[in-house]
Amino acid sequence: AWVAYIDTDGDGDLSDEIALKDYKVEQQSFAIENESGLPLLTIGLNIFPEENKISFHFDDGAHGTHVGGIAAGHNIGGTGLTGVAPGAKVFSLKIGNNNYSGGATVTESMKNAYLYADKISKERIEPCIINMSYGIGSEIEGRSEIENFLAQLLKDNPYLYVCVGSGNEGPGISTVGLPSTSSFLFSSGGVLAAEVGRDLYGANLKNDVILYFSSRGGEVTKPDVCTPGACTSTVPNWESRDRYWGTSMAAPYSAGVFSLLLSAMSKEYPDVKIPSQLLYKAVRESATKMEGYSYLDQGSGYINVMEAYKKLKKFIDDGEIKNFETYTITSTSPNMPDGKAPNLYLRNGSFIKNTTLFNYIVQRNNFQGKEKFYRSYNLVCEESWIITVQKKIYIRNDQSTTVTVKFDRNKMTEPGLYSGKIKAYRDDETKFPEFEMLATVVIPYEFTSENNYEINWTDKKIEAGVIDRYFINVPPGQTSMKISLTRNKKDYSMTRFHLFDPDGINADVSPLLSTDNNRETVENYYFNLRPGVYELDVEGYFKAEQTSNYNLSIKFSGISCIDGDDLSIGTNTVELINLFNTPGNYNLSGEVSGYEINHEVELKGNDHYKFEFKFNPGESSKEFTIKLQKNDFGKLTDFAILILNEEGLVVNSEALSYSEGSASITNPSDSVSETYTLQLVPGFADMSGEMKFDIIERTAFVNPETISVKYAGKSNATLYPNVSVDLECSVNELTQELPMEATVYGTIFFESSASSQIEYEMPVYINLDLK
Repeated sequence: AWVAYIDTDGDGDLSDEIALKDYKVEQQSFAIENESGLPLLTIGLNIFPEENKISFHFDDGAHGTHVGGIAAGHNIGGTGLTGVAPGAKVFSLKIGNNNYSGGATVTESMKNAYLYADKISKERIEPCIINMSYGIGSEIEGRSEIENFLAQLLKDNPYLYVCVGSGNEGPGISTVGLPSTSSFLFSSGGVLAAEVGRDLYGANLKNDVILYFSSRGGEVTKPDVCTPGACTSTVPNWESRDRYWGTSMAAPYSAGVFSLLLSAMSKEYPDVKIPSQLLYKAVRESATKMEGYSYLDQGSGYINVMEAYKKLKKFIDDGEIKNFETYTITSTSPNMPDGKAPNLYLRNGSFIKNTTLFNYIVQRNNFQGKEKFYRSYNLVCEESWIITVQKKIYIRNDQSTTVTVKFDRNKMTEPGLYSGKIKAYRDDETKFPEFEMLATVVIPYEFTSENNYEINWTDKKIEAGVIDRYFINVPPGQTSMKISLTRNKKDYSMTRFHLFDPDGINADVSPLLSTDNNRETVENYYFNLRPGVYELDVEGYFKAEQTSNYNLSIKFSGISCIDGDDLSIGTNTVELINLFNTPGNYNLSGEVSGYEINHEVELKGNDHYKFEFKFNPGESSKEFTIKLQKNDFGKLTDFAILILNEEGLVVNSEALSYSEGSASITNPSDSVSETYTLQLVPGFADMSGEMKFDIIERTAFVNPETISVKYAGKSNATLYPNVSVDLECSVNELTQELPMEATVYGTIFFESSASSQIEYEMPVYINLDLK
């Protein structure tokens, strides 16, 4: 075997070093001596003689070691604690570069890791369980390039079992990230067990709860199940902290369960190979339902290894290795680009009538073109508000079948989330669960002139770790939404809210409203919201000592600009109208805040984009916003954004979780201008990937120029409903140095005369002659 010698003590002499073989051969590791007192970094190596290359392998982030301990740790810390499957064999693959944000993946690193696992599985003729505690947001669920790649890989090798976390973008619905939206992968949401919450965090939970950040399903039936997502585990010696939480921790728990099940089956059924989809089904069908949670929160429920063992044995004894099928299901989902998704998902179901019909199209996947196939299925639904037109359906050969449903609107009168499942069982003595169809309908709260565009909820009560959901249909003409979360002085409270946009992307998280910090009100304004249904989730904080009390208020305003949001130097007229019912008295002001420059960029494969910039005198900060098309975002497994100083050190590091994101930097000095570099590192799923996108460089002034805003000569105005007014806006000649290509931006502020809070910020642009 090939060997390598490493000068671990740095004395320039290899004669006192041992011969190191490829880690696969004898699992050798080594460490390089460093400054006294610093923990050593354990390193393994792989030798590739055909490439004349040695690869050093080590965990410089601790995340992977922690995850490995959950799946297969043994006698952790000498305490007798073990992971789920302490006898499992483990190998690690590094997909992230910790020089980038959070250890971001790079082009083809995720793909190559899967291909390597596939190779090892085939070489060893052993089942291979892959844990991927990694992912980013999903813009078009189930259709990213890495998910398409994995679908083909797992079709070709059904004995790869892939466990992933659902993501940490919750608790809103439609937040499951990629690659976990793929039906070929097994996705786990995260649970905080009551005893773990008590012992690790001092929480006083009445029951196990799904962690607030655990991503939820919507267009896709994910997560598959929920598993423990908070624990202490193994970490490298240099890492002092061993208490982590996230769906990253939930995924290896499922991987450990898979290992236990496959190990048991290899002993009891040594000649049987279990396809991944059948194993997934056994674990889903045996999960324990958690009270108070929808299918979107928990999937099929809390993982139950003993029941999964029994279920899998029954499947094998009933001959399902040869008989079971997989199916592709599509239904109506208006939020998707083509209006189709694996689930029936209506983000706004207010239009539904008792007679409105929807279809599921069910297609068998395994037709080979020669064999004859005929199977009948019985449909069962536990939710009374879902009505299936058919009670039994049939599939013949490669023909698809249709399941038609309607909803009983009389049982859906209250606004909220309605999520139910239709299950299809084989029409024979086995009653095998063939497939399931999820229906999710949101009935949002409506804000109209009848309720004066305001709704209040008072004296609400919520337990620790629980989520109350409020779905908000943004009214036409709105320009401002005010959210107020308050508590009664005499009642205990520890709550906060999360706001999600119509695509399920987290728009904000409020500060904690807590008796302990004497905060009585959390009040935020949101301007110029996208049309659609927003989700507001009030969270009973998991460390609350008792039941929390809260009041919630949501109010919309509609100050709309009819004409004049582009200003020029001198005096301008801006025509406004209050589209809603309530008059408002406002103090008026404005400022010229800074300038924007748009950069068009094209990247492909391993390309990095680098852009040098400096601060001019009078500039306080820069923000770089990256905007990708949703289809292009689906080509990625990551997108790192770095800002480096003149020495090449990273001063800010971010990553795109969705198709739009940003990184910013503050000018450390108004007199000395340092050269910085913006570096963009896309991680394409495939080397052939390419895209075009925009970078919006927005620079803020240290001292914004004043815009004088007057109504009838005064700096305040009362805006009555549906009465237009003209504001006089005066812009002085700018003294700030500007680039030739700059577009200057500003803001007109509407401050409530009653509360002294800014209730609306109207963006304006200033036309300048820069020649």
